[in-house]
Amino acid sequence: MPIPAIDTIVADAIEQCIFPGAVVLVAHDATLLHHAAYGRTTYDPVEGAPVHPATIYDIASLTKMFTATAALRLYDAGQLDLEAPVSVYLPSFHARTITVRHLLTHTSGLDLRLSALCRNGRDALLAEVYRTLPTHPPGSRVAYTNINSLVLGEIVAAVYGQPLDNAIDHLICRPLGLRHTAFRPNPALLTQIAPTEFDEAWRGCLVHGAVHDESAYALGGVAGHAGLFSTAGDLWTLCRAWLPPLPNGADTLFLQPATIALATTNHTPGLTHACGLGWMIDRPNFMGAAPAGSYGHTGFTGPALVIIPHHRLIIVVMSNRVHPRRSAPRHHAITAAIVAAAIEHHAQKTSYPKDGFTMKPGVL
Repeated sequence: MPIPAIDTIVADAIEQCIFPGAVVLVAHDATLLHHAAYGRTTYDPVEGAPVHPATIYDIASLTKMFTATAALRLYDAGQLDLEAPVSVYLPSFHARTITVRHLLTHTSGLDLRLSALCRNGRDALLAEVYRTLPTHPPGSRVAYTNINSLVLGEIVAAVYGQPLDNAIDHLICRPLGLRHTAFRPNPALLTQIAPTEFDEAWRGCLVHGAVHDESAYALGGVAGHAGLFSTAGDLWTLCRAWLPPLPNGADTLFLQPATIALATTNHTPGLTHACGLGWMIDRPNFMGAAPAGSYGHTGFTGPALVIIPHHRLIIVVMSNRVHPRRSAPRHHAITAAIVAAAIEHHAQKTSYPKDGFTMKPGVL
């Protein structure tokens, strides 16, 4: 049964040109509550196409959660030590005090604008990344930067012994049956993919079927911080793997229960943002009314994931809000409103107290 309040929220967002179209999926664990497509892939009535529930989107920084998940699968297998210095796995990496955990929590102290290096080529870009030193002591502050996940992806590839795209395919996509998630999607799928931005400054074209992120594009379309394309359905499956296991549920061993608990715990108490291992925790700017302990992630191009473990709710929002050109991130408020509508709908169906949904004071 669709959730009418979400239909209204998304229709209003399209009317305000926040994005030309979207897919919204809400689920209670394995039970689908809402899965609907809205609008078109572009604002052009001729060139665009109607959005479908299986429309493929460039998921931008949601790629970071695949990289983090792959790293934690290697951790579960005893092949990756979260406390080890990065240089143990990447000997050419200059900063010797940064650990794998620092990368996962965005507390490495690394600050390098990757997009400024996009014209340098893959080898030169990576060389610059490897010789970058922290601007403040690792662990002392949270700074959400792409370089952390890029380096983490390099570690995953090194430990797994194959390129990152193969590692993520083998560690995540195949075990979970994610058939529509991949780097560098097949050109035959182009009509099913929503375009992103007109890149007049560098590529001189509408970016469609190629990664939007400039540095990931310079790296060949595969990077730890961006590059994946996916669907709402596939992301739902990923999120289900990240729900705490039920006491009487079958253990698929995709991730150890202790690892799920570890990764969704706040590792940065007292700092400006609550960070798990890869996950953003308690972020009302896009989680809205989600209760304390909720976790999720966003992507620059428009997508977002929110997991509410207390009630086993999953919310996936897909859009290409950077089309035709990037603007201020007005879409976060839309995601927050969708989360609130999903919570309200579930509360009505299950009759739990609405005052149970409160955020911790002071979280961002």
